[in-house]
Amino acid sequence: MKPILIVGGGIAGLQAANILHQNNTDFILFEKQASLGGRVSSTKKDGFILDRGFQVLQTSYSEVQRSLDLAKLQLHFFESGAMIKDQVFFNPLRRPFDLFSTDFITLKDAYSLAKIWFKLQGDVPALDGNKQTTQELIESYSFSDRFKNEFLIPFFQGVFLQETLTQPASLFFYYLQQFLYGNAAVPAGGMQAIPDQMASFLPTDKVNLNQEIVAITDKSITLKSGEIIEGEAVILAVDLLVAAKMLGLQMPETLGSKTFYFSAKKTEKEPALLRLVGEQHLLHFTCLTDVNPNLAPKGKALYSATSLQGSSEKEVKEVLGKQLPGIKLTLIQSIDIPHSLQKVDTYEALKKAAKGIVLAGDYLEFPSLQGALLSGRKAAEEILART
Repeated sequence: MKPILIVGGGIAGLQAANILHQNNTDFILFEKQASLGGRVSSTKKDGFILDRGFQVLQTSYSEVQRSLDLAKLQLHFFESGAMIKDQVFFNPLRRPFDLFSTDFITLKDAYSLAKIWFKLQGDVPALDGNKQTTQELIESYSFSDRFKNEFLIPFFQGVFLQETLTQPASLFFYYLQQFLYGNAAVPAGGMQAIPDQMASFLPTDKVNLNQEIVAITDKSITLKSGEIIEGEAVILAVDLLVAAKMLGLQMPETLGSKTFYFSAKKTEKEPALLRLVGEQHLLHFTCLTDVNPNLAPKGKALYSATSLQGSSEKEVKEVLGKQLPGIKLTLIQSIDIPHSLQKVDTYEALKKAAKGIVLAGDYLEFPSLQGALLSGRKAAEEILART
């Protein structure tokens, strides 16, 4: 039997490889870049570990618990909540007595949150087929303008990377359940530790880096060198835009962001919280070394700031200056990610164009690490069912 050919060494491709390997099915994985991970990756610069955009590992995802050895990732956890200006909104399930510790939340807000909490009991599907958008859902509840406009909307703008929250309302409920009952974390070595761990479970001779694929069929791939490699089947585990291009389709619309990393002199530790801003040039920021000190050299602090506007360093620093008075920030690197996430869709044209090629990627489920892992598992199981 010929090997299964996997195109793409991101999370979905690595997951497919691991499932095949666990089932004693031969495979070869090809990755265009010099490292694995795709969008879930990190680089090192001047002693800092910089993830490819602001990312967290949500521990309550079922596929995360099933697929990763969380203990070996040495996770560092955010506190459950967010900071808005000078006020903190803690997860009411973790710290219920802090719910009214500020004037930020009203009784009307608490009543609406209670209604949502009852909705979150039991199984909450990420996608339920309902056409209601997240924005429409939020507007349907009786939240105060302040809580809605300063917390809920900016928070989910950061989750969905959208100014207008057109992603399905079911995703709002699903993510909220994960945030309330799970923990957001960063591995000690940055997000790159996740694909590195997944790759460590695989035979090294079955993973080929720096291999660009220029053509693909349901049973073969063509390398840039012109070499054609035949296999029993092919799994295309690349991001949405690359998949569309390889299958000869028009590029779908995706959602972009830009992350700025700044260094500063280490100060007294603050609560490990995401700080919402919601202004034109800055969606949110956080001091990552309050969460994970390993991300910066000794005596240094690492800040990440995320924008949806393609803002400049000057514009972002002006907003941060209001939020962090007296702290001198030095830009380490800005990372422009024009295709951070995709809009939820069925992508029927893509599936039809695949013509026997097995697809994998979070766009087939919903944008998240859970979606990438689940799609990789499903792709491998589809192959296993054929053999």
